[in-house]
Amino acid sequence: MKVSGTTILTRKTLVSRRFGSEAWRGFFRDVALTNPSFRRPVTASSLVPLPEFLAFHDELVRRFYPDSKEAHFDLGVESARWALVDGPLKHFVPDPEITSLVATIPNLWHRYFAETDSRSEAILSESGVEFRVRGLPAWHPYFEEFVIGYTKEMLELYCANPVWTHRLTEVRGTTYGYLLATDPVPSAPPSSERSGAGRCRLLRPRKALTARELEVLRLVGAGKTNREIAIVLRISEKTVQHHVAHAYDKLGVYSRAGATLWLAERGLLG
Repeated sequence: MKVSGTTILTRKTLVSRRFGSEAWRGFFRDVALTNPSFRRPVTASSLVPLPEFLAFHDELVRRFYPDSKEAHFDLGVESARWALVDGPLKHFVPDPEITSLVATIPNLWHRYFAETDSRSEAILSESGVEFRVRGLPAWHPYFEEFVIGYTKEMLELYCANPVWTHRLTEVRGTTYGYLLATDPVPSAPPSSERSGAGRCRLLRPRKALTARELEVLRLVGAGKTNREIAIVLRISEKTVQHHVAHAYDKLGVYSRAGATLWLAERGLLG
């Protein structure tokens, strides 16, 4: 499996805008010293072997987003916003009409990934878009968290609706599925998930929140960072991250916005 050089150019733009061009130059120099693929010119048409790309991506997250639990997801959002609006894919969506837009989503997979049997699928449903990825060579947060952030932002660029993410598969693996919901509170799972006992509960909390998880989540809903929450509750920032991750998993949400909506629907904000 190989990854399009478009992803590298996107990271260059995002890092340079946020941290400065010298930060990007220093980072890329260090990556090139350990990964020969990055010593040759990398353009939008380049294909980078997957191991080298993941090493590049992991180092970028480690260096520039060390304290962010949602770094991959947020990078996906930012990448879609630039690539599809101002960047090399600004003409990728020929028709923003919803059925055409949904039909275009799987084409992105083969725009970014080559020499692979993996693929993505997108199906329009009453509650939003069912998005699935199949045949990954291995699980990595880039393939799931980044891709979901990117796809969610793509929908929000062309739809007036906010989009909420709901995981449809129980475990992380080489195949996964999400509902990218335009309905704030989907009343039922997508039709393709109706078979099999228990699957209908995947859009709802699978376990109750502990008192501490709810306490942490309410502070998240109040707009506090993990570091601020740690100070308020007199616990470590790592413990806060642990509580947030477990709460998200139990609720089936994937971002602070999703957690805040869940709290607001139950009158738990404030």
